[in-house]
Amino acid sequence: MKHLVLICLAMLASVALSAVDNRFLYPLGHIQGVEALSIDAVDSQVLVRSQRQIWIYSTFNAWQPRLETGYQSLFRIEDTNFMAGNYIYASSQEPTNMITQIDSLNQYGKIYFMNTLIGDKITREGSTLYVADRYRGIDIINVGRGGSNDLIANFSEKWGVRDFIAEYPNIYALNDFGLVTVDISDQGFPISIATNYQLVDARYMAKNGTTLYIGAGKDLYLISVQDVSNPVKLGQIRLFNDIQALSVKDNRLFVALGQGGVKIFDISNPGKAVDINTFYPPYPVYDLALENDYIYIAMGKDGWMVYEYR
Repeated sequence: MKHLVLICLAMLASVALSAVDNRFLYPLGHIQGVEALSIDAVDSQVLVRSQRQIWIYSTFNAWQPRLETGYQSLFRIEDTNFMAGNYIYASSQEPTNMITQIDSLNQYGKIYFMNTLIGDKITREGSTLYVADRYRGIDIINVGRGGSNDLIANFSEKWGVRDFIAEYPNIYALNDFGLVTVDISDQGFPISIATNYQLVDARYMAKNGTTLYIGAGKDLYLISVQDVSNPVKLGQIRLFNDIQALSVKDNRLFVALGQGGVKIFDISNPGKAVDINTFYPPYPVYDLALENDYIYIAMGKDGWMVYEYR
């Protein structure tokens, strides 16, 4: 009996140790004076966005991000996407929206090229841009190396796309009712191949291997798309706060939880999410971005922060 107890304790200790984050997490800096509702990072640059303004920072020195330039918009900016570090695509529901550079910054940094499109959400894979619009569906656009906008096709998914991932040969989209998977092996003729309308209020999505991680209110769903024509629910995790954003890097899932900070899951085992860490920035977390060994945190009117994580 004693040996059995010892074995059980050893097993419990092993499980506990496996759920501990073995990476170092340290706050590097807090940038104030901007409203950070959304954040993106690429090529050692960070794009921070409010509803009508964009700020771009160089993070070559992550301890002291440098403001490169800024833009302002007459109308609400719905989404943005970086390309090749100097082309920026922004979507808006106003066809005549002009997003103009803020001259008063008096900066002499990198030159950026702004392109505006009609839509709600943007994602990109290589030189192909995907723009989702509530009324027109999803446009598939060839942008080459940036600057050109050649429409390849339109997919008539008109149920208000909330988030989506394009990963050739498929699109995974969350609409007003749930999950839709789309075959884009022939980009000129996208075909819807499956739906799962049991995901109530699903708004955020990330993908790792053949597993989708979907945020719907306080619920985190794990969906297998190994068979894209038949998505299968693998599990569901109930969190204490509403999910604000999801991002994946190095078999780790990062979940922005507003007042609940950022939760990190180990997802190296497909279909499982092991809670290994939670950290709490000084203000609510609205969005996050990952690049290299850094986590960038958007905190609304309280600006944004940089964390080192390795």
